[in-house]
Amino acid sequence: MLVLAVGVAGLLVGTGAFGDDDGGGGGTASTTPPAPPASTPRETPTTPPPAEQATGDLLPFGRTHRYASGVEVTVSVPERFTPAQSSAGHKDGNIAVKVDVTVRNGSEERLKLVTVIVRGRDGDGRETAQIFDPEQVVMPLEGDLLPGRRTVAAYGFDLPAGAGSTLEVGVAVGFGADAVHWTGELP
Repeated sequence: MLVLAVGVAGLLVGTGAFGDDDGGGGGTASTTPPAPPASTPRETPTTPPPAEQATGDLLPFGRTHRYASGVEVTVSVPERFTPAQSSAGHKDGNIAVKVDVTVRNGSEERLKLVTVIVRGRDGDGRETAQIFDPEQVVMPLEGDLLPGRRTVAAYGFDLPAGAGSTLEVGVAVGFGADAVHWTGELP
């Protein structure tokens, strides 16, 4: 009898029947997505809605774009880095740069992050090789992103020396979707 009473009490606590006064989550499941974190100036959408943007617009690094689906993407200002010996995609003599790609799922659906496609072009307009560096966590997005949540991943690009002084990063959300492009000077 005591085992049954303890089991029922555990079930009630586990399902949140007694509330959660401390707001700490307590490991209970909820169908209500958590409120998104407070926006920082870097995450605040400052561009017009996608329907008002021309397809060929280039955004400056650091600007947030809101896609028609409600997903928001920000691409940080590029910074140079030195890839680890175990990295892939970097050639000696080339310039390695990385950007942080921040994705916030403002849609009502779970977002499969494999559908967020990120590509780079050098100052001469050539597509760049991506650098994968697990030691420095320069790796693409993966997994799922729940509605109202955000995630950040670093993407590395290998630029030939003398290939211009700018970088362009295109991000498409969804296979076959049109990409939005960010651009700016290399550091």
